[in-house]
Amino acid sequence: MTFTKEDIPRYLDGDMSPDEEAAFEKALPDNPEWQELIALQQEVETGLQQHFGADETREQLKATMQPLRQAHFGGGNDQQPGEATKSGRVVPFRKYLSVAVAVAAVLIVGVWLWNPSSDKLYEKYAIAQMDSQTERGSHADSVLAAATIAFNSKDYVVAAVDLAEVVQQQPNNTYAAFYLGVALLHTDQLTQARVIFEKLIRGGSAFKYDATFYQALSFLKENDKETAKDWLEKIPADAPQYAKAQELMKKL
Repeated sequence: MTFTKEDIPRYLDGDMSPDEEAAFEKALPDNPEWQELIALQQEVETGLQQHFGADETREQLKATMQPLRQAHFGGGNDQQPGEATKSGRVVPFRKYLSVAVAVAAVLIVGVWLWNPSSDKLYEKYAIAQMDSQTERGSHADSVLAAATIAFNSKDYVVAAVDLAEVVQQQPNNTYAAFYLGVALLHTDQLTQARVIFEKLIRGGSAFKYDATFYQALSFLKENDKETAKDWLEKIPADAPQYAKAQELMKKL
């Protein structure tokens, strides 16, 4: 069998018969350029596989590229691979591959835009800042002021230590308790954070629905979107967090 590099798309898409495929692979060692082109195409597919399932990747790329291939290489029912189109123009495989790379990029960006990962959503909605604290002389006030600086600097480990000390000294300080829960959540101490949020929710504190929202985020961080939705649904329409909760629910 005689092949040209315009047969590469058929090989990559699995459209060759077993005999053709075996013959094509036998010819590859004598064609370094073909090997390079195949490697480049496989890099495109590897990139896509990071965003789609393996089968879905091949179907996405194949369905998108087939019309382009037919236009550039031929390959319709009345044409043989590598045969010129009716216009007589055959575009080199490298140009075809450059289109494939562009298509892959568009598909990847589209997936990111329309199906943002849980990590991206968590980062977007878990933003919190503590109010600046004025030291009033007591040790607890000084520790809380230090915790605020650490928290707002995203040094959540230090903030959690300081906030835990404040809560220990002032068990009814729901402000410190809430931000301790958030700091623990940011440092992946999800169980401890949930215990704090649950206590604030059950106790009906001023941070009840803030805690409910962050309880949802704790499950989102584990990619448990259904449980996250369940918590978001507990936020009533008259709560300040309602609009944000509804917005997040639509994205889950």
